[in-house]
Amino acid sequence: MKMLERSVQNPIITAADLNYNWCSIKVYNPSVIKNSNGYQMLFRAVGKDWVSRIGIARSSDGVNFEVHPEPALVPIHNWERAGCEDPRVTKIDETYWLTYTAFDGITARAGITSSLDLETWDDQRVILFPQWHHTVKENCTPDWSKGAAMISQPIDGRYYMLFGDSHIWPATSTNLMDWEPSTTPIISRRPGLFDASYVETGPPPILTDRGWLVIYHGVDQLGPQMTYRIGAALLEPNDPTKVVWRSKQPILEPTESYETVGFVDVIKGGFETLKKMTLEDLHQLSMQQKLPKAVFCCGAVKEESGSIRLYYGAGDTVICTATIDLDTIFQS
Repeated sequence: MKMLERSVQNPIITAADLNYNWCSIKVYNPSVIKNSNGYQMLFRAVGKDWVSRIGIARSSDGVNFEVHPEPALVPIHNWERAGCEDPRVTKIDETYWLTYTAFDGITARAGITSSLDLETWDDQRVILFPQWHHTVKENCTPDWSKGAAMISQPIDGRYYMLFGDSHIWPATSTNLMDWEPSTTPIISRRPGLFDASYVETGPPPILTDRGWLVIYHGVDQLGPQMTYRIGAALLEPNDPTKVVWRSKQPILEPTESYETVGFVDVIKGGFETLKKMTLEDLHQLSMQQKLPKAVFCCGAVKEESGSIRLYYGAGDTVICTATIDLDTIFQS
C-alpha cells in the first residue's frame, strides 16, 4: 500500500519565489480545483502590511505553478478589512464558489463570492447564519464563523456546507444564498487523540465510492506548543450530516523541516505580534522549536489514479503538496 508521499519539490511556492508586495511575507493555505485548463490554485498571501489577500496560480502538472502578479481577491468591505483568509473553492454546475474567512481584526466570519471563470468575481458578502450563535469558542462575538466548505452538488434539492472551528457543523441551503446551520456538530473534539482540543474544516468534501471524504484539521493541545495535524472523516453519500467513519490517527502532521518552522499565526498576539517585528526578528522567531507547528490543508484533488492530492500550508509560511491513496486514508 502506498503511504502518503510528499512532493520532492516541497515547498512548491514560497514568498521568496515571488516579487510582489502583496505576498512578500508568506503564502499558504491553498485551495485547488482541477478543470480542463489544469490545476487552479487560490491561496492566502500576506505582505508587509500584514493584510491577507487571496492570490491565484495555475499549473499543468499540479506541482509547478505560475502565480498571477495581481491578487484575485482583496478586502473591500469593512467586515474584512483585516484580510481575506484561507480560501476554499468548489464548482457547482458551471459556477465556481469561493468561501473564505473574512476578518475585521476582531471577528472572523464566513465570506463567499462566485465566478464563472476564476478571474472575475461577484461582490463579496458574508454568509449570515440565521439564529447562529457560537456557543463553544470563548471570547468571540456571537456571529463568529469560519472554515466554510461547500459540497459540490445538491442532495435531494438542498446544498450542503460544512463550517466551524472548535466543532464542525453542517448548514443547508436551497439557493446557495441563504444558509441554515444545524445546532448539532457532526465532527467534535476527541479527548486523548490528535484532535482533542480543536477541529476545523479543511477542503470542500470529495465524493468517493464510499461517501463524502472530509479532510479536516485537528489540534492536540492549546497553547504555545500546539500542533495542527490533518485528519479525515467519511460522510453518508446521501446524507452528509452523518459521519460513518473517522480517522484515529492523522494522515499528515508536521515533521519535515519546512513544516516545523515558520511565521505561525497562532503565536500569542497573532498578527499584532508578528507585524511589529523586522524580517530578521521573524526569521529568528520561526526557528524556535517551542513555537506552535502547523500543516493546514484547504485544497484536495481526486486524481484519475484514484489517489488524493493534498495542498497545504506548512508553518503558516509556504505552500506544499502530497499525495495519498484512499485505502491508506481509510486505514488511518
